[in-house]
Amino acid sequence: MRTLTRLTGWATLLVGYATVLLGLVPLRELPPKRQQLLLLGATAVGALCWILASLLVRARRRATLRRKAWRRRYEPWPEPRRSRALAWVLGFGVALTSAAALCQGVGHDGAEGAWLAEVSRAGAGNFDVRVEKIVGEPRSTGVEANDTDQYASTVVVTVPFTSGPQQVTVDDVLTSGMPEKGRTVLLRYVPDRPDLGVRQAPDTDIGSVAGRILVLPAIWILALAAGSVTGLALYRRETSVRYARRFEPWVHLPALAILACGAGLVLPLLLGFPATATGWCLAVASAASPWLALVWVARTS
Repeated sequence: MRTLTRLTGWATLLVGYATVLLGLVPLRELPPKRQQLLLLGATAVGALCWILASLLVRARRRATLRRKAWRRRYEPWPEPRRSRALAWVLGFGVALTSAAALCQGVGHDGAEGAWLAEVSRAGAGNFDVRVEKIVGEPRSTGVEANDTDQYASTVVVTVPFTSGPQQVTVDDVLTSGMPEKGRTVLLRYVPDRPDLGVRQAPDTDIGSVAGRILVLPAIWILALAAGSVTGLALYRRETSVRYARRFEPWVHLPALAILACGAGLVLPLLLGFPATATGWCLAVASAASPWLALVWVARTS
C-alpha cells in the first residue's frame, strides 16, 4: 500500500511539472488552452488518487493496531524514506508553478486577444499591404524604437481577399516614424473570411514585443533564482520534508485547497481574455498560492 502512495505522489508531481513547463514556454496556444486544461485536470486527479491511497494506508494501519491491541503490542509507524531529491523537486516546483501563473498574464488580452484567437483558428496569416491613404493626423504614441518615434494612425488599404480585393480602413496602425502613402504595413487577416476584419499584425506591436522579450525572461530568471533558494532551504530541512510526505489531513487538505484556489484564479486566463488589469490581478493572486501552501505545510507539519 505504501508503494501505491509513492506511485500516485510521484505521478502527481510529474504531471504537475508537465503542466507548469507548458505554461512557461513562450509559444503557447491561445485560449481556450486545452492542453494546459487537460494537464491541470490530470494533476488534480493524481492528487485525489494520492489522497485516497494515503487514506487507505491510514485505515489499514489503524485496523492492524486494533487487532494487536489485545496482545499489548505496538508497532511504530515506519520511518519515511529520505527526501533529498524531493526537497529540490518541491523547491523548484513551487517557484516554477508561481512563474507559470505569472506567464499567463503576458500576451494579448481583452477584445484584441479574443479577435486574434478567432482569426488564428480560421487560418489567419500576416501580409504586407501597401498604404493607399492616411485618414486624419497621425499621433505620436510617446514610444521610441532605435531613436525613432512611433506613430499611430488610421490608414486605408486594399486587401486582396480570395473573393476579390476590398478597400479596408484599419485603425491604430503603429509605424516606426511617420506613416506615408505607398509604405507597406504588416496586417493580419483571413484571406477567405473578410467578415472577420483586418488588423495590424501583433508582431509589429512594440508593447507586445517588450512583453515577450523582457517580461517573460525576467519571470524565468526570477523563478530559477527562487527555485534554487527554496530548494536549498528545503534540502537543509530534509527531515521536515521527509515527514511531510506522509498524508495528514490537517496539513495537506488546506494546502491542496489553497492550490485549488490558485488554479481556479488562473482558469479565466486559460479559457478567455480578461482585461489587462483583471488578468494581471488574477495571475499575481494565482502565483501567490504555491507559496502560501508551502508556508502552511511548513508551519503545521
